[in-house]
Amino acid sequence: MGCEMLLGEECGCPLKKAVGGNAQAPVLRPRLLAALVAAAMAGVSVLPAAAQAQAAAQTARQSFNLPAQPLIEGLKAFGRQTQQQVLFDDALVQSLRAAAVSGNLTAPEALARMLTGTGLTAVSTQPGTFTLRRMPTAPQSMTLETVTVTADALQDGRTEDTGSYTQRGPSATATGLALTLRQTPQSVSVMTRQRMDDFKLQTLTDVMEQTPGVTVDRQGDGNNIMVRGDNVNLQIDGLRQMASGWYANTQMLYTMDDMAEIDRIEVLKGSSGLSNGDGKYGATVNMIRKRPTQEFRASVGAGVGSWDNYRADVDVGGPLNDRGSLRGRLVAAASDGHDFRDNVKRSNQTLYGTLDLDLSRDSLLNIGFVHRHREYYGAGSTSMIQAYAANGDFLGLQPRSFNIGAPWSGYEQDTDTLFASLEHRFDNGWTAKLRASTEKTKMPYGETGSWFTASPQVVDLSRAEDHANRNRSIAADLRGPFELLGRSNELMLGADTARTSSDTYSANKRFTNLGLDYSDGGSAIVRPDDIVNYPVDNHSYFSSKRSSVYGAVRLNVADPVKVIGGARITNYEQYDLTPYAYSNYDFKKNNVVTPYLGLVVDVHEQVSLYGSYASIFKPQSALDASGKTLDPEEGQTYEIGAKGEFLDKRLNASLAYFWMKTDNVADATGETMPDGTAIYRSVSGVSKRGYELELSGELAPGWQAQGSYVLNSTSLSNSNYLPRNQLKLGSTYRMGGALSGLTIGAATRWQSKTSAGPLLQPAFWVLDLMARYQVNQKLSVNLNIRNALDKSYFAGMRDFGRVQYTWGAPRSVTASVRYDF
Repeated sequence: MGCEMLLGEECGCPLKKAVGGNAQAPVLRPRLLAALVAAAMAGVSVLPAAAQAQAAAQTARQSFNLPAQPLIEGLKAFGRQTQQQVLFDDALVQSLRAAAVSGNLTAPEALARMLTGTGLTAVSTQPGTFTLRRMPTAPQSMTLETVTVTADALQDGRTEDTGSYTQRGPSATATGLALTLRQTPQSVSVMTRQRMDDFKLQTLTDVMEQTPGVTVDRQGDGNNIMVRGDNVNLQIDGLRQMASGWYANTQMLYTMDDMAEIDRIEVLKGSSGLSNGDGKYGATVNMIRKRPTQEFRASVGAGVGSWDNYRADVDVGGPLNDRGSLRGRLVAAASDGHDFRDNVKRSNQTLYGTLDLDLSRDSLLNIGFVHRHREYYGAGSTSMIQAYAANGDFLGLQPRSFNIGAPWSGYEQDTDTLFASLEHRFDNGWTAKLRASTEKTKMPYGETGSWFTASPQVVDLSRAEDHANRNRSIAADLRGPFELLGRSNELMLGADTARTSSDTYSANKRFTNLGLDYSDGGSAIVRPDDIVNYPVDNHSYFSSKRSSVYGAVRLNVADPVKVIGGARITNYEQYDLTPYAYSNYDFKKNNVVTPYLGLVVDVHEQVSLYGSYASIFKPQSALDASGKTLDPEEGQTYEIGAKGEFLDKRLNASLAYFWMKTDNVADATGETMPDGTAIYRSVSGVSKRGYELELSGELAPGWQAQGSYVLNSTSLSNSNYLPRNQLKLGSTYRMGGALSGLTIGAATRWQSKTSAGPLLQPAFWVLDLMARYQVNQKLSVNLNIRNALDKSYFAGMRDFGRVQYTWGAPRSVTASVRYDF
């Protein structure tokens, strides 16, 4: 069999094909290939200059515009354009479809985009040559010494199985366009699956406490997520979760949820009117779910921790038919235990299932569900521990175990979510996508008993029936490349609508001077036998709807210069009905425009400078002294900075300076309504500014880190409960040599002083530690210690005419095991 035939013809031997570069034909399997290599080494000399040219071709950027097509044809086109060689087996690429590739990319980046959704990875075996392989499913605690070009991780942004503390792929949270973190002209922090697993960050609150630039303000049983002095928007898979829910605030509901089904959490800092419809200047927290996998994977885990806490989880995914066109994922997690506070008993169960179905080579259907069951007892609502009486008398500090909620005070909730998406890729590189989600939370019955104030002594008792929340969202968009003046650009057009409602029937009674001792906490509050007979005479109803059309364009003005522009036009409706006439509210406004403008300039192959502008339009629910809802907050926000991606995108760094000016800002007066509702005043001309510095990813083989420093300043006088300075750092290192298999790590967070009235919280550090030992390829054991130095600190403070506080959790220890099949 002559080489000429092998290089130019098909034969009956098992072959590995080569396309691109100077290769015109199949490459043989190992035995015959070895003979040919030996012959070549004996009689042929390879010029070093050729190898250098091929290596340079891998790092050079080119303008690509390849349509979606059969993968074999796409690989041929890639090879012709780049003069790079791609090796693969016929069976590996059969029936697979290449994704469209457009933009100014290097050869590895373009090849990775082409392989999106195929389950294949391209490994650079030598200069000018790539080999296609099936993507491995590595155990979560095993980190490869080198990170290869993995199509799914690079192109849809997923982070599980990468072992990384950064996201290498694109994010669409900011503009709707799939942009890398470096090419996004706003600050974006990503909490990856590895970061969550290493430090056992199991709820959204846990994750946010260690997220750069985020402050978790704990108000009793509720948690407010704050960024740049404002609350955040919440999204799941890019769909808006509007404000409603238990405590009439969505984020207080979601902060308790288990993150077992989440792949990563992207936190977009600053105004997000283009992606959300209301331009809050804080942040958008986008929780992105795990997806079905191309290959079978399964894991089980179990853990036990302080205060009799137990947790178990199962995660299974893979193809469900021979062709692999139907793929599934099932995740289940259950936790049960107590808290450092007296009387608290809680239980959570999560069941998540999703399916991917290839309707054709170009169409993908995804459907899924999430069921959550929550039980919480020892509940004290959002009231905190009172430190000062209304007359200014100091009441002393209670121990960290103190709880204002009674042991019988609590509720049970069930949340059911259904979601679906349909995506179609056109031959010209354009993609159309339709997404929908509906969620319902029900609480058939609940009873609460808790202290309202210590001085004067006030106890609140209530029961609620038929509490229900609904969240519904639907979005459709079309995006793709277009040519203008000989350059490839990107365009996205879309429309969405989101609505929410919350309906509650309750009975509330307030008792004074019962002769109880406040220092006994909720344990002193006895459940009255007749609470079940309290007349349910309070009806609260809340509804909100937002509908938008939007668009964004990314113009390739010059090779190093990209301009991003866009706008959203939104119609708002909001309606509140409460037992208190002064807080009823009916708001409607149409055709509100929130523009967006960004500029990115590549000043180096690895570094970009950027700037962005966005408008603020934020409907409010805060009330003034007359009971009137404040007008929407309006203003502008600006950000400039620099971003870099290093070590083959395994390390991301950013530096940002932001400033904003807003009108109609809600500022707490320190006074309350008769029912305890806080009173606010409207302040105009409020300015806020600050700096953010962040580094995340791999510093060296086996060394992952995420660190940040944030400075926030504001002209508001009543915002001292939020820290001005904040420093966070989390890092792990995989040992070698005799300690091979051992990973150790630490996470620490520091914040400057805060205060509420006369109550001062000095600057403090909190240190968390972790260790993991990889017993073998499948089994790992873990030890996590939170607040290892047992620091006492306030996790939240408020001054609403009565200064209150919430303690942070003391030291806790968790031991767990994980087995990967």
